Amino acid sequence: MPNTPKLVEVFKEVRELLSRRENDFTWSSWEGEADAVREVDSILDQLQVGRAFDPRLLQVLFAPTGPIQEVSLSSGWGQEFIVLANRFDEALESESQCACTATPQSNLTALKELGLDDRFGEATILHCPVCHQIWLRYHYENEAFAKSGRWFLGAISPSQLAGLSATNARATLEKLDWYFFGGSYFEGKSGKSSGMIP
Repeated sequence: MPNTPKLVEVFKEVRELLSRRENDFTWSSWEGEADAVREVDSILDQLQVGRAFDPRLLQVLFAPTGPIQEVSLSSGWGQEFIVLANRFDEALESESQCACTATPQSNLTALKELGLDDRFGEATILHCPVCHQIWLRYHYENEAFAKSGRWFLGAISPSQLAGLSATNARATLEKLDWYFFGGSYFEGKSGKSSGMIP
């Protein structure tokens, strides 16, 4: 999964470069500085709140003869662009080392309640405020039975988020390489697992 904090750093630097007064936007797809900065600000907003994004749309900006490179070549900072483009590629390919991928974190914030599935399991989309990873939490408990409470938490990609609903939340977790688990059903223990959810 992309390293979102590094992507944010790259796009903040891109914004600074595109804001230079001497820039020439003639050969880019942007009409001018305001147009370019507006698009970068929109991307930064999405990254910083953890909203799902399509990496391919970001890659277009950094592609050879893409809008950022065109401005850089016309404006005299082509070498700076090459360094940024390399950092951009690394951020897309690298894994975030955030603590949320090592142990379940209590600081995850709820983005959206998906509701209940047919077994009355509750699905929620969560967001890590540190690395902006999106998480899917599935919680099930039958009050008629002691020690039936169980929760499952898995990191999901933008493509998985796009089609997510309460109905397919459990199946989405079961298809992940791993997910966290815990609750009274497991005697209060927690850890990582994969496969079918009990």
